[in-house]
Amino acid sequence: MEHKSWLGGVGIGASRRENLDAWSERVGNDVMPFRFTTQDSSVFQGAFEAANFLSVSVFSMDTGDHVAERTAEHVSNEDDEYVIVTFQVGGMLKVTQNEKQVQLAPGQIGLYLSSKPAQLECYGNYQSRSVRIPIDRLNTKPQRWKELGALAFEGNQGLAPPVLSFLAGLSPVEPTLTSSARAAVANHLVGLIEAMLADLHLAEDDPLQPPTAELLDQCLTFIEENLPDPRLNPQMVAESAHISTRYLHQIFKKSGMTCANYIRVRRVERVRADLALEEFALVSIEKLLQRWGVQNPSHFGQVFKRIEGCTPTEFRRKALGSRDGL
Repeated sequence: MEHKSWLGGVGIGASRRENLDAWSERVGNDVMPFRFTTQDSSVFQGAFEAANFLSVSVFSMDTGDHVAERTAEHVSNEDDEYVIVTFQVGGMLKVTQNEKQVQLAPGQIGLYLSSKPAQLECYGNYQSRSVRIPIDRLNTKPQRWKELGALAFEGNQGLAPPVLSFLAGLSPVEPTLTSSARAAVANHLVGLIEAMLADLHLAEDDPLQPPTAELLDQCLTFIEENLPDPRLNPQMVAESAHISTRYLHQIFKKSGMTCANYIRVRRVERVRADLALEEFALVSIEKLLQRWGVQNPSHFGQVFKRIEGCTPTEFRRKALGSRDGL
């Protein structure tokens, strides 16, 4: 049975196709070792592309039918532990690990670990894009990974579609990037993948400590005291409370608003209050935005209009009852 590629401009592009021996050697060197088998190795053809961004790797595959087995021997011979997140673009993938089995069709996302034996059955004009991230780069606690194995998610929600599009654009530009640019890509990729998995409900089952209400109050106080700082973001808030950004996300989710949204709303409220004050009538709107840590006036203006129904300039004019010539 032939399965069509996942549409949306993310199909695997044409690349040099190789026989099983050459292809499996490249995968072993650039991803991790597997034992590959296929019904007829003489007709197997596989294309493989990899781009490395420090310890984070992005790779794409377009292959004939095959089975990739990660054995206990492979696992014991390696010290590094990785999470592999695979976006199924074409064909089918069956992943078996940790006594769990999932089947991925185009448009779905799979997850497995390098630190446990696994079997991957690929067939039906198989195409995928994947990210390999060291476990120690992620906020999820080590003991949590021991509980996980083969997992599957729907890839048409949340951050998944833009993350896949981002991955598709990395390989062509990777050779031209500087070391600092590679580091930036690695950091952003880790954050994006973590946020994507959190939205897809890969959450920790940690007990809430300290009590959620007290911790939320602590975070809200920190935000209030640091609104003027343009660097203020969820990571800073989490660090101030000595918790992970994932746990911060869980706490704010219970309150019905994300941390980032709360920061934006509070800045809108502070700017709105200043715009209505006569003592600030001659202060430019840009200065008022800087006063509350706003770095992108254009974007902030859009947010302000979405919340207030008018631009900051229009709001000031109405609030002060006179024309604003600033």
